[in-house]
Amino acid sequence: MTPPDRPHPATERPGPVGPPREGLTVAFVPGVMPGKWFDRWDRRHGRATPLARLPLEEGETGLGALADGVAHLALLRPDAEPAALDRQAYHAVELYRERQVVILPVDHVLTLLDEVPVAELAEERMLQEPESAPEWAEASAAHRAAHPPRPLPSMRDTGDAVELVAAGLGLLIAPMSLARIHHRKDLTHRPLADAADRPVCLVWPRLGPGERPDPDEAVIQEFAGITRGRREDSSRGELGGPGEERGVAGGRGQGKGKDQKGGKGATAGRRGGSSAGQGSSAGQGVSAARGASGRGKGPASRSSSGKRGPRGAAASGGKPGARGASSRGSRSRPPRKRS
Repeated sequence: MTPPDRPHPATERPGPVGPPREGLTVAFVPGVMPGKWFDRWDRRHGRATPLARLPLEEGETGLGALADGVAHLALLRPDAEPAALDRQAYHAVELYRERQVVILPVDHVLTLLDEVPVAELAEERMLQEPESAPEWAEASAAHRAAHPPRPLPSMRDTGDAVELVAAGLGLLIAPMSLARIHHRKDLTHRPLADAADRPVCLVWPRLGPGERPDPDEAVIQEFAGITRGRREDSSRGELGGPGEERGVAGGRGQGKGKDQKGGKGATAGRRGGSSAGQGSSAGQGVSAARGASGRGKGPASRSSSGKRGPRGAAASGGKPGARGASSRGSRSRPPRKRS
């Protein structure tokens, strides 16, 4: 195992980012899985505004990435970075919550339980400061007062703490996602029965009025909306991405396709205009012609002798026996010849 006082190997960090409208960079701490949000961004705005992923290493912080200017936004755990909740300095949007578990050796007696009550950990040595696990701090206060714990060994990050759990030096409370990342065959984890879930937040710097140009603010707000479940058809549309282009080309707001093809919703057709539809002028004209001149079968259109009556002659231009110009099938039968 790497000695605790040895620094992490140097990793190449990206340079400062440019304006968000030219390309958005999002940092995220280990255990956070933002893949679904990244995929949605790529589908909607990837061509207009590319998205760069910046996974942080153990020991790095989301606020550090924002302060160094290598990311526009960061996905982080406020419990580990309390300054992220400073409303004067940052915007913070809670996205979801993680369940807390206790990491312990596979042969520990507490593995007999499906869920471990926090009270069961009151006399256990935990490889963390009490303030990082408030429920355990409260449950173990009396025991720690009567039996002051030994100083904690040097640990750089969760990975080092997990190594010490495997060595039998204590237990560790951590988010379930981190317990899965650091899974080992000789270790396991159990959910804490009465510990509150911990939030994961999207955080970005709060600037004064006019300090962030409107196009950059629109990009950041669009990504924040995606993480909160904004659908593609409800996108604000400031970015001009593929989703918005489809909305314009498809005539969004002009009615459904069946309305445009002469469906029931054609307003102009109801009013007798030139639009196609069930209530269009063409349809109403046929009905009017049928009602006005009939099919030549009613008593008003013929005389008793079978010849066209005055009403039928007027409809056919005053020519008895001629077919009416606006009627359909209204023919005058010739008189029968008497033998």
